[in-house]
Amino acid sequence: MVLNVTDELLRADRNNLTMVRLLLASAVIYTHAMELLGHVDETAAIFGIPVAWVAVNGFFSLSGFLMVRSLERNSSIGQFALSRFFRIWPGMFAMCGIVAVCFAAFTTVPIADYVFGRETLSYVFRTQILSPSYFLTGVYCGEPWGGLCVINGSLWTIRWEVSCYVLIALLSATGMLSRRRFTLFVLPAILLYALIFAYPPAQSWLAAKFGSHLYFLDRAARLWTAFALGAGAYLYRDRIPLSWAGAALAFTVAYVTRGLFFEDFVRAVAVCYWVLCLGFLTAKTFPNLHRIPDYSYGIYIYSMPVTDVFRILTPQIEPHLLAIVALVAVLPFAAFSWHCIEKPAQALRKSLHGLRLPQRQFG
Repeated sequence: MVLNVTDELLRADRNNLTMVRLLLASAVIYTHAMELLGHVDETAAIFGIPVAWVAVNGFFSLSGFLMVRSLERNSSIGQFALSRFFRIWPGMFAMCGIVAVCFAAFTTVPIADYVFGRETLSYVFRTQILSPSYFLTGVYCGEPWGGLCVINGSLWTIRWEVSCYVLIALLSATGMLSRRRFTLFVLPAILLYALIFAYPPAQSWLAAKFGSHLYFLDRAARLWTAFALGAGAYLYRDRIPLSWAGAALAFTVAYVTRGLFFEDFVRAVAVCYWVLCLGFLTAKTFPNLHRIPDYSYGIYIYSMPVTDVFRILTPQIEPHLLAIVALVAVLPFAAFSWHCIEKPAQALRKSLHGLRLPQRQFG
């Protein structure tokens, strides 16, 4: 079966994109369980990279796809920004508070020192300004970092997600999100940057020029590219044929190009295509999966703290078992986040939809 994405298929009850987000969030747990215990993620033998890399890229590609649609449907850039704020910050702020309270049971310092400790305060408050701190005062669970627990290393992606929102909003405000302009100017620029950055001589020159800042250039090349691919996929949704044969071909090309300097780019294209196939081609076979609550954000932001709890309580736990128990244990937190924080926040955002905000129509 070959499928092109129509506006009808973009309705929430006609696709399984929520299921895809849940799969991607769950995949991140597996890699974290392996690496936090000092093991190697075996999925790298299949994908050429740990499955968490694939999942994060998938998130960004799907986000690019959906954010262009969101800009198309929102009455203004202001409404788009409001929507993004209520999607991210209420759940993240609640999570930081809940995690800080729960880990008070594991601190090795007096409770007052824990509550007002530099690490704890940084974890709760710096995260809100997208400069996350990953430690809590006096909470230890083994090496590295001197035994301090990395409470939520996953949060590093949030600032990059927000940077993509800003970028796509600016493109919309300047009229660059039309299919023609995006194809002629935006997509080539981002993809060219990704390829140049991956070219070894260019990377060596950039490393000598920018030193420690190379990390940020690398993240931009990876994540902005994934987001741009998703945005382009939305703009060309009626011309991209989705099929399982195409998905098999994408996987094969990504597999045989491993080791080449442009492997990350090819892999990013394949991941974007696979995300769309899983989201739209499975809808006819599994027509009721759209009813699943969207626990993906809750799973993503709570899974690493939950994993750390099991590392503290059972330091010798087998990593595959850790991945399973962490996935099961995080579900109540994700359910709470969705039903008690995220969903009410979305309802509040809709009630504010009538606010007079700066008007700028979709470009």
